[in-house]
Amino acid sequence: MRIAIIHYHLKRGGVTRVIESTLRGFDQLSVASKCVVLTGESPDSFSYTQDVRIIPGLRYSNSSPATPAPRQLLSDLRKAAKAALGGPPDVWHIHNHSLGKNFAMPGVVALLAEEGESVLLQMHDFAEDGRPQNHTTNCSTATPDKLYPDAENVHYGVINHRDYNLFLDTGMDATRLHLLSNPVESGCGTEHENEAPQIKEHFCTDRLIVYPVRAVRRKNFGELLLWAALDQHDTVYATTLGPTNPNYLAAYERWQAFGKQHHLPVHFGIAEAHNWSFGGIIEAADTILTTSIAEGFGLAFLEPWLFGKGICGRDLPAITEDFKDQGVTLDHLYNSLPIPKAWIDTQKLLETLHAALIKVYAAYGRTLPMDAAEQALASIQPTPDTIDFCGLDEDFQERVITHIINNPQVKADLPTLGGRASDSDLQSNAKRIADVYGTFQYAERMIQIYESIDQKSEVNYLDPATIVEGFLKPNGFDSCEHEPQ
Repeated sequence: MRIAIIHYHLKRGGVTRVIESTLRGFDQLSVASKCVVLTGESPDSFSYTQDVRIIPGLRYSNSSPATPAPRQLLSDLRKAAKAALGGPPDVWHIHNHSLGKNFAMPGVVALLAEEGESVLLQMHDFAEDGRPQNHTTNCSTATPDKLYPDAENVHYGVINHRDYNLFLDTGMDATRLHLLSNPVESGCGTEHENEAPQIKEHFCTDRLIVYPVRAVRRKNFGELLLWAALDQHDTVYATTLGPTNPNYLAAYERWQAFGKQHHLPVHFGIAEAHNWSFGGIIEAADTILTTSIAEGFGLAFLEPWLFGKGICGRDLPAITEDFKDQGVTLDHLYNSLPIPKAWIDTQKLLETLHAALIKVYAAYGRTLPMDAAEQALASIQPTPDTIDFCGLDEDFQERVITHIINNPQVKADLPTLGGRASDSDLQSNAKRIADVYGTFQYAERMIQIYESIDQKSEVNYLDPATIVEGFLKPNGFDSCEHEPQ
């Protein structure tokens, strides 16, 4: 089988890791397959550079002098794939085609579908999910109504049940829709074990809690600082990476300054500041923390167990239910962090939510429901007398943390972080994750999907408005999720 995998770049990140893991999984299979990865830029550090071909037209349009027309880009892709594979691809495996990063990609996919090519569209992220600028880009292309082809020769892979149900709601045939969980690998080794004591010693602590993420607003760093303010132990908290997107820099620097002002035991971007390896940092940690309010696949809930580390923090049931159904124990995570409502100016909070909702709905060309702000407020109230901390913006979060610092007696009114995993959970979770989400299992599943793709049929297109409406809902809204990318 000849396979062409397409992504805009191979910079370090979630999609690149998935592609590398896919190729590693193919290496473990007895089924013969030949792959080429078509990308817009030379990779920084990619394990399979011999399988990579550079197609400049695949670059992000906002960082490229010019993006070719869809038919020209498809011609370039076909030539490169045929030269690398010794013949035309049997399957085109395309990542995030509708994200709004490349003006030509929706048109390329429409052409492939209409010309009867076998296509797998793997959806990690959506322009419709908190990325209004990307959505505007899609709407301005020549094919805004052809984002999502619906044909026997086009299959979709989604990474969680939320997205699976969203596509089912469009009327898509379930036989062409696949729940395709990301592969999970451990990178721990002896070199990391040797590095870990130095990291622990640097912070002069016996308890290091690490939040191993790149800073974006949905990672909810304010909640990390709240736990640091509440902690009664000699604990140090740390994050690994700062932002690369300038849209997130102001919020990141704000939390850095706030933590320093109040002498909180939080260190930001330690992987960059000290050039420590990811594996070394994880090995040095006593526990891995997550306070994220939105995820795609949710690798943070799985990967630490393969390093022998438990996790603590905020649960995201819409994401983690898939993992729990597979036997992964995550019972110790919390669904909300309730703050006494008396600490919050709820009228001002309601006004803040209303203003944010107006902005987001307008960005997607939608009319705001009359009671949208009230729905949003109700969705962040665990009880009538409390507000979930993650539903507050930076201003409100700072006020809550400052109140706790100035009035330490109120700590008794709030929960404790807890979350130390038992030895049995560490072992059973690690084994279950390796058995279910390993690269071999992932590659086997991928080949099965490729082989299930039928021949050319009449091509229709899903209504893109259905996708927008599936994501754009006042209940569960959080302004930190909706920021231009």
